[in-house]
Amino acid sequence: MPTQRTLFSLDFVCTCLVMFLTYCNITVFYNLYPYLEQIGIDARWRGFLIGSSSLATMALFLSASPFLTVARAVPCATAGALTLMGCGFAYLVAGDVATLLAVRLLHGAAIYLLSASCMTLMVSRLPPQHSGQAFSLYSVALLLPYSLVPAVCDLVVPHLPSAAYGYRDMALLLVPGLAMIWLLGRRRRAAADQAAPARPMSLGEMYKNAGQPAIALVLALNAIYIVAFSSLFFMAKGLFQSRGHADVGLYFTIQMCCMMAIRLGANRLFDRVRKVRLIRLSFLLSAASFLLAARATTLAGLYGSSLVMGIGMGVSSPALYGLMFDISPARFKTVNSNLMMLSLQIGNFLGPFLGAAAMHSFGYAGMLEADAVWCLGGVALCSVLTSRKVDVGGMAA
Repeated sequence: MPTQRTLFSLDFVCTCLVMFLTYCNITVFYNLYPYLEQIGIDARWRGFLIGSSSLATMALFLSASPFLTVARAVPCATAGALTLMGCGFAYLVAGDVATLLAVRLLHGAAIYLLSASCMTLMVSRLPPQHSGQAFSLYSVALLLPYSLVPAVCDLVVPHLPSAAYGYRDMALLLVPGLAMIWLLGRRRRAAADQAAPARPMSLGEMYKNAGQPAIALVLALNAIYIVAFSSLFFMAKGLFQSRGHADVGLYFTIQMCCMMAIRLGANRLFDRVRKVRLIRLSFLLSAASFLLAARATTLAGLYGSSLVMGIGMGVSSPALYGLMFDISPARFKTVNSNLMMLSLQIGNFLGPFLGAAAMHSFGYAGMLEADAVWCLGGVALCSVLTSRKVDVGGMAA
């Protein structure tokens, strides 16, 4: 597809909506840890099973990303949606470690097919002058479910026989997603694309490109941020219960409102302000949020930490993804954007695994303090980026 001049198009809107539905089928597992406990899964396996879906996603990002072209994106997205729907039903019968591991790995493969396909379609038509704005809005579609789904599920799941029925029902929301994927396919076939086909990329080229210092640093920053956030997200239900609070949904709703206000109200800012400065600010605010949560003794204190986290999240992903798009050579823009999705999955795998380990060793407060340390490590890496003069795509603030 040719690059379009305007950001807002039916293709862009449909791609964002499909990603929203995809991530609803990731965030619905916010209560997977207590569910695994309820069905008798040993504590040693719970954190690994939560993060294991990302193993298949990571393996496919590492091995298949160069071969997922625009022409293959729609069929792959269709296969991913159908597989994800099947997995939703499979949780109803998966009751032992081996079966759950198989379902989680298949679930992760479906997430790859959907997320990589949507990213490929979006980047192929992204106006370069709107990279920050585009990733600001696109990241809303990715992160909005983290705030909405727990609140909705806290209301609905108690009326279901088990959380597994919630996983099934969320998967059914991909039915309209299939319709949008079909529409994207029709529009792609109808487009008169006169551009010469891109030269095929090898795995060696992708790995050599990913090893470039600036590219590797941005990938590392994205992974670090997601490790910290996902460890909190998947352990938040237990955190709230340990402090005598029944529901965690409002915590993420507050976070979402802050994030939405920044990304929708100031999304043009991401193409004007130097992105490394925004990334550093997001890590500092997130570290402060984790420390506030670790020391909070009241529900109001926890909600205050959510407010700070929401502000940090409001500037993190758009700046990170926009910076990667800006510093990538034209040939590698799509594959590097998909490598950002890979680093996100690495974070989603390590986050609950490390979070569960830190919680069992140091308690919930210690886990939150460890997350703050992760974020301060991100601040240090931002200094490395600045020293390498990797600070493009905007004017000085």
